[in-house]
Amino acid sequence: MYKLWLFDFDNTIARLEPEVDWAGGRPVLERYLRSVGAPDELFERIPRGNLPLYDAYRTLMLAESDHVHKVETLEHASELIEKLELAGVDRAQPLEGAVETIAALKNSGAKIAIVTSNSSRTVARWFKKQGGASVDGIVGRDTLLGLKPAPDMLIRALEIFSVDSSESAFVGDSEADFRAAQSCGIRFYGIASNESARDRLLAAGATEIFASPAALAIHLKEATTEPV
Repeated sequence: MYKLWLFDFDNTIARLEPEVDWAGGRPVLERYLRSVGAPDELFERIPRGNLPLYDAYRTLMLAESDHVHKVETLEHASELIEKLELAGVDRAQPLEGAVETIAALKNSGAKIAIVTSNSSRTVARWFKKQGGASVDGIVGRDTLLGLKPAPDMLIRALEIFSVDSSESAFVGDSEADFRAAQSCGIRFYGIASNESARDRLLAAGATEIFASPAALAIHLKEATTEPV
């Protein structure tokens, strides 16, 4: 149906979130950011979470003129989060039908890219353990692009594969994923493994929501075999 399929990673392809000590990693990230001069206001505004704190600091860094310093500090902050991800990624289980759905789309001739707030190394390591499952590209946090709902990483993926947004689809599990797809004019398919996740996507405006990648695959197969 599309030349390029973009997938979020955590809670869309793999259950990484419950395997990572996010709370334990926050003090480490915060100490580093304070040591490089991040303002107190940043931590007051974002009292919890690693990825929101990283992305807010990234936004602040964009205003700085010292490009080399900016890149070095952002890379190290991303690497601190990556250590947390890598410590848990080997335990992360695939969502139902995730690997099979990606394989089927690749076999149909489509390109597959993961667009994620996780590190590309984390994603690559997970796929390496999945018995030969592979994707054509990964656009992760280590690109230093804005995290979703910013469209930056989706736009980068379109550029890499020289594909128009109308020839692409994005599969994700969050409101941020949906808003990023909207910003790019990319068709969005939601994955919601529970009722509360489904309600959040519905409230954001998503209309095509599935309980798992396996359910999405069934829908796509039916859509492509309907009689004209």
